[in-house]
Amino acid sequence: MSRDTIVEVSPPTPPPTEALIPEARYRQRRRYRRAAILISLVALLAGALVAVLIAAISGGPGTTRVTSNPTVAAGRHASVLVRPVLCLAPPYIADQAKSGPLAVCAAPYQQTAANLDFTPNSAIEGYSSNNVGPDPALAGYPDSTRDSQTQRVLLAGLNGIGPVGQRYVLGPAEMRLSAADVDSASAVKNPAGRWMVNVHLSAAGAAVFDHVAHESFHQLLAIDVGGNVVSASLIEPTQASFSSFDGVLSVSGNLSDSNALAIAAAVKQ
Repeated sequence: MSRDTIVEVSPPTPPPTEALIPEARYRQRRRYRRAAILISLVALLAGALVAVLIAAISGGPGTTRVTSNPTVAAGRHASVLVRPVLCLAPPYIADQAKSGPLAVCAAPYQQTAANLDFTPNSAIEGYSSNNVGPDPALAGYPDSTRDSQTQRVLLAGLNGIGPVGQRYVLGPAEMRLSAADVDSASAVKNPAGRWMVNVHLSAAGAAVFDHVAHESFHQLLAIDVGGNVVSASLIEPTQASFSSFDGVLSVSGNLSDSNALAIAAAVKQ
């Protein structure tokens, strides 16, 4: 290259100012949107946590929230309540929906000893009785959403206990099984291969259960675990008079192995 030939190289022309400003604003807006999304997510999570806490507090003592899909989950800390069956209820019919407090069972449908009229005999089943069906006036009431120990409740059976869709109106709990009432509890299979829970009560627990069972002699007594009726048993229908259960309580029904194990754990809490 000769000395007389000089090539001047100009520095690169910067992008126009008008192009830089919109790009900066665009990036800034993106940062604001990301921050807003993050703040919204945090607020949603915080709101959900507050809602859970409020729901837990509003339930109050002696109240268990009932799930829409009845199961007994292990480690759930569900209450195990012994409750009288006041009457049966048909499946829920949305077209007949009713609001307000649960209606009282009509007299002809009450599961009383007089209505059931059990008579021990030598038949195969060992007794005869009247068939007291569900109260049709209760079809419009949905299942109770909270399982209060001190209130009447309308609950479904666990995994299809009883006829399809049959529900139970239960009176206030007459006994709550806890570690103080139970010496041992185990999930076992009966001779027919079905899961059940054998509960051996303490001396104090046995006395309370005998009193409760005597009050429900020739009637249905339900075991309510966390808002699900896991068993609804007739109290000594083949006997003419009440006799002690000698501290042994058996919970049976259409139980899975996991449900039986969860119930055995729950009664010992």
